[in-house]
Amino acid sequence: MPTFTHRSCYVNFAEHLLNRWNVNVLYPDAPYQWSLEEWERFLRMIAAFGFTCFEYWLVPTLFDTAALEGGAVPTAFAARMREVNDLAHGLGLQTKVLCPPNTIGPAWYSACPNLPEDRALIHRLWRHWMRALAGTDIVGIFPGDPGGCNRHGCTHETYIELALELCEITLQENPGARLELGTWGTPFSGWGGDARTVPGWDGSFAMLADPTYATPETPMHIWNGDPARAEAAMGYLLRRLPEFPTDMAVAINLGFSPDGDATLGGDARAYARAIAAVRPITTWDYSLGEGELICYPHWRLPRLAARRREERSAAPYSGGMSYTMSPRLNLLTLYAAGALFQDADADPDALSRTFCIAVFGDPALGELFEAFEIVPGWGHYPRRRWAKTELRRVYTEMVDRLEAADPAACTLPLCVDPEAYRQDLLWFARQFHALAAPAPDRQTIRAAYRARALSIYDVVPPSVDERTRAAADGFAGLLGDEIV
Repeated sequence: MPTFTHRSCYVNFAEHLLNRWNVNVLYPDAPYQWSLEEWERFLRMIAAFGFTCFEYWLVPTLFDTAALEGGAVPTAFAARMREVNDLAHGLGLQTKVLCPPNTIGPAWYSACPNLPEDRALIHRLWRHWMRALAGTDIVGIFPGDPGGCNRHGCTHETYIELALELCEITLQENPGARLELGTWGTPFSGWGGDARTVPGWDGSFAMLADPTYATPETPMHIWNGDPARAEAAMGYLLRRLPEFPTDMAVAINLGFSPDGDATLGGDARAYARAIAAVRPITTWDYSLGEGELICYPHWRLPRLAARRREERSAAPYSGGMSYTMSPRLNLLTLYAAGALFQDADADPDALSRTFCIAVFGDPALGELFEAFEIVPGWGHYPRRRWAKTELRRVYTEMVDRLEAADPAACTLPLCVDPEAYRQDLLWFARQFHALAAPAPDRQTIRAAYRARALSIYDVVPPSVDERTRAAADGFAGLLGDEIV
């Protein structure tokens, strides 16, 4: 029997996470759109890797009034996702759509359920999309990030009350769907005291995230809850759980921090066990296998393995998800994540070697790829520190082995041509090798990274989440110290 029965692969193709290796479903005049054949190759790959579900976000640009007006982009998106839904079902996969209920439009407006016109708009948009995506197996009600509200008396209780209303609408439009209620945040993300207090907040993301309003008590625009808040929010959820559908799952991590631990917001394990007594539980451990913004070939396999084992021992989890913003690059991560969902006791190093044998015929690459995992950021917890001289030696060997590798005999059904995958890894290995030099040409590396990874932003509007603009700078600034 597999360790976890629900194994979801989540592709986040939001406005602020577009790149060469992600799918573009938002901008018809920009590159990186996938044909139906490319979608099928991706779905075949994740099914072969052991996933049971394909998950995606109904991003704010789509959750907007243009959808109600029959706009071309949301209409085309709905049609394509119905086709993807059919392909997934044909391969034995389920589909899941993740929906933050109050984040509306490309400006990420946080609609306030305590304003009658905003609540009515939330209901109309939710009903439209539940009808447009009818046939989707799982509908996730996600608290925020972005999203949430603390205007006009909104609290964590408002989120639960709104979620009850949205469950009813979902089952009216898609009676066969199963629901999942998210508890992301400290908790719940962006609702009530989790969001900082901004005088005169107009609901805009830009105003909430403005560092002018940061205080020592609320340094971030969200993620400001503490264990006392978690106790109040989770206690309220437990009291209201009997009102939700009996087969609804609840997504709850081991801890309430962004990385699913107990460093911020407190320990979640006791709440997970209490919820599991009345409803199935899953995890939504977002940063476990891959972070945001700076794309590179991740190698977080030991942390993936350790977390799966922690979940198995902590509570009767039925499964969870593995996230990616680079589904055509981080194939090793997806392979390992799928395997560890099935067998939490699998050796992560052995999985890395097995993957590299299957793709490149060279097990040594599986060990060398750990040297890619040096980029500070969300979910980055490397198991070792490297001297820059050692990294340069490892990158030299990596380049040599990738140049010699012949993926023509690849035995895994990858979603991209194995040779294209080899070329991408070789490109990154050469860039990291250059960064490890005594005096790297950072301007040239920055320009190369932006051209390779982020050129889509030359033709699409910038996201309201301005962190995207710093991704190339972040990559080019790597290895500024002797030890990383």
